[in-house]
Amino acid sequence: MSIVSNSIINADAEARYLSPGELDQIKAFVSGGQRRLRVAQVLSEGRERIVKQAGGALFQRRPDLVSPGGNAYGEEMTASCLRDMDYYLRLVTYGVVAGDVTPIEEIGVIGAREMYKALGTPLEAMSLAVREMKGAAQSMLTGA
Repeated sequence: MSIVSNSIINADAEARYLSPGELDQIKAFVSGGQRRLRVAQVLSEGRERIVKQAGGALFQRRPDLVSPGGNAYGEEMTASCLRDMDYYLRLVTYGVVAGDVTPIEEIGVIGAREMYKALGTPLEAMSLAVREMKGAAQSMLTGA
């Protein structure tokens, strides 16, 4: 939940006006809005490049994933892996715009661990994929 929503909910629950501290936090959140939107735009526009670059790095560092018996072996499974990476990047853009990790936690993280365990997908590989996307995105965001 964004700082704006959270502050309003808390103040309303206590039947009070927003405090000076809450207003300062909201002011800081709003003033950073243009930067958050720019970052989300760069990530959205560069998503194919980010996912492709990160996927390539992932499969280079973890060739077992694309080898026979690996979780991303074959065109269809590789495409599924890249699709999942794109999905998580999309959730990150939601979190950036919201200025909050709630969209990532509520939409993406809850249940993902159990799903990947059930599928036999190595969690460390997913973690590596996210780190690779972060690196690819950071190179695009320099100066954004």
